[in-house]
Amino acid sequence: MDAVFFHSMLYPFLACLVVTGIHVYLGIHVIERKVIFVDLALATLAAFGVVWGALLGWESDAFPWAAKGFALAFTFVGSAVFSMTRMKHERVPHEAIIGITYAVALAATMLASAKLPHGAEEVHDLQAGSILLVNGATIVETAIGYTLIGIFHYVFRARFLAISIDPARAEAEGVNVRLWDFLFYVSLGFVVTRSVSIAGVLLVFSYLVIPAVVAVLFAERIGVRLVIGWTVATLVSALGVWISYYQDLPSGPVIVVCFGGFLALAGVVHFWLHSSSRMSASLRVALGAVAFTAFFGGSLLLRRHETVDVIRLLQTGAKSERMIALLTLEAQPELWPEVRPLVPDLLANADVEVRSKLLDLVAERHALDFLPQIHGLLRTPNDLLREQALKTVRRLAQPASAAPILAAAAVEEDDDLKVEMAEAALELGDASGVPFLLDVMEAGDAQQARTDAFEHLRAHVDSGLPFHAEGDATARRAEVAALRDWWRAHPSSFSAAPSAVPSR
Repeated sequence: MDAVFFHSMLYPFLACLVVTGIHVYLGIHVIERKVIFVDLALATLAAFGVVWGALLGWESDAFPWAAKGFALAFTFVGSAVFSMTRMKHERVPHEAIIGITYAVALAATMLASAKLPHGAEEVHDLQAGSILLVNGATIVETAIGYTLIGIFHYVFRARFLAISIDPARAEAEGVNVRLWDFLFYVSLGFVVTRSVSIAGVLLVFSYLVIPAVVAVLFAERIGVRLVIGWTVATLVSALGVWISYYQDLPSGPVIVVCFGGFLALAGVVHFWLHSSSRMSASLRVALGAVAFTAFFGGSLLLRRHETVDVIRLLQTGAKSERMIALLTLEAQPELWPEVRPLVPDLLANADVEVRSKLLDLVAERHALDFLPQIHGLLRTPNDLLREQALKTVRRLAQPASAAPILAAAAVEEDDDLKVEMAEAALELGDASGVPFLLDVMEAGDAQQARTDAFEHLRAHVDSGLPFHAEGDATARRAEVAALRDWWRAHPSSFSAAPSAVPSR
């Protein structure tokens, strides 16, 4: 196994396993109760609690335990509402009450967060989570909490199962249904609140519902359902983490999509196994697969090719439209061959921002055939464009570029840019850049430019002689004169090693 993969994805995978253990069990209860979206409602109530606490001065960053307290308190209130609104003879479905609670809690969270300085980010973090950032301490802490809840449910499993599967019978046998409903929703709320902070709403919903649905399809007994659900969730977690790492995709959405694919496969297998005619079932499955493939394959024929639009915008568009076209080109490098013929005219005549962005793309594509034109831009009147052209030449790193760079440096009036031009020539192996550095050190107006010039010089020529960039003009002339004399006597001391001084 890839060692980097193991170290990068071990904690996310372990977090998935911890979530799997308790969520599959609670999910079976949720399916039996037909309250599929209760976790979304409880998670949103928890988020509202955190935001409400922040409004009262208990921000989650500064007071994390206070924020958790507010989240759990609001979850307990929701649990009480859900347990009190469950009726034997429902005129209004219980799921409707849960949906209304979710909508109101979400709207209240949005309104409350609008009063916070970073409200939108706060709500996003609460809803999204980031399973890739989970650490070992969080996993251990979560596992302990879930274990305690699991023990509680195991001790009272008979009552919890009774009110989930047959609440009327449980009530007839003297079980306080509302109390045990409340305890169920409180424990579920605790689990959901904790899991959402780690993995996000979508992933938590998937772990709670999809493995349980697959288990219910294939088994009647609770123990068998648990084994099936845990197996499905573990396999999907491993597959999702693997795909996420090797395809460089976000783990949460990948795992959710894998769950969806596994559920679809389980549905097909269940249909085939319980069909009166296996032959007929196989034919229907095959026809369905063909129809599915034809639908999505046919949709590819409708793909809008952007090459024509990109070319049109680059040829006739305004500056903003050309920038959009270049961003499209950056995201879709396969369009580059079609755009190449337009590059010379754009480099010569487009707006500065457009030419600057285009130079970036030329460097990324390592398009050496545009070097002569880029060399010409080293003398353009625009400072920004000259600087960008120099950066592009340095990224392309062709020794033949040293002479045009030095020719531009000879007429360059900006000391900082002259220093960078001289340094670029030295990096390309042309020692003729040394006199330009000495010129700036002697007569440069800005102390920082003089300092940079000396640092670049020392990176390529170790004379051991001093230079004080802050000194007066007379002192600097004397020090530079000594350096010039030394350089004339030791030209072979030059090294083209890259400077340790970053480009400005």
